[in-house]
Amino acid sequence: MMDPPVIAQIIIAATQDVLFAIAVGALACSAMLGRQGRVSRAKLGCWRLGALCGLALGCGLYLWLQAAVMSGAPPGDAGPAVVTVLTQSHFGIAWAVGFSGVVIAGLARTRESRRAWLTATAGVVVYASGKAAASHAADAGEFTLREAVHVIHLCATTLWAGSVIVAACALHRWDDSSSAAAARRVAFCRQLSHLATVALAVVVVTGLYNAMQDVAHLDAPLLSVRYGQMLALKLAFVALAVLLGGSNRMIYLPRLESALTGDGAVLLHTQRGFDRLLAVEALAMVAVLVVAAVLGHTSPVSG
Repeated sequence: MMDPPVIAQIIIAATQDVLFAIAVGALACSAMLGRQGRVSRAKLGCWRLGALCGLALGCGLYLWLQAAVMSGAPPGDAGPAVVTVLTQSHFGIAWAVGFSGVVIAGLARTRESRRAWLTATAGVVVYASGKAAASHAADAGEFTLREAVHVIHLCATTLWAGSVIVAACALHRWDDSSSAAAARRVAFCRQLSHLATVALAVVVVTGLYNAMQDVAHLDAPLLSVRYGQMLALKLAFVALAVLLGGSNRMIYLPRLESALTGDGAVLLHTQRGFDRLLAVEALAMVAVLVVAAVLGHTSPVSG
């Protein structure tokens, strides 16, 4: 049975993962979308900045709880331990790296210039590096292949999940029904599908490597331990997201492209079908991020 501070950490970690995904998704969608209907680059910039502010707050709360867990003090009395955790623990160094990534990404604010986009991207990579350094991937040491692979895995997963989540919201708010806007909308759906496919390929390759490393030292059947059970649940949600995304890519996207030159009612009906599947896929990706947060707080070693 997990202690209440650990449960609180898992909740905050899951919230951080979702906020990080939204920030990255807004960054990716702003590059693909531009000004379309009510959804503009400025709006996506606000989403990104808001998510980063929430992420920074989550980092602070998580640090406080980690200080409570490491010191054994009640959360309300963990203040004095925060400095010790920051200056004398591996977690403190990893936390500082991750938090600096949030700050760097936030320096881009809501601007959409090339320099701002590169700044935000750099911040994303730095945050992922800090997160990887505080994960199971760092058990074998710092600056290892395993840790580098995990950074790539985190970035690819967040890009896939975030672009789907933000795109589902953006398409729902799309209010321009002109023929030119319809063509831009279909083009955005095509770019989103291509981006998700590439990100998925990276997620699969790096995820398999991570899973093999994590279960290498198990001395019990995988599904008999909590880590294996949570890993199976995560894979089930990933499979659901792949099925939904694949259906959109293989069925609805070709129909959307064909309907551009046909009846407007058919195009609208097909777009709604695409949007519905995308919305369910977004929920599946949120579930993946939540289960991943639980996995991060579950030892892969049995016993």
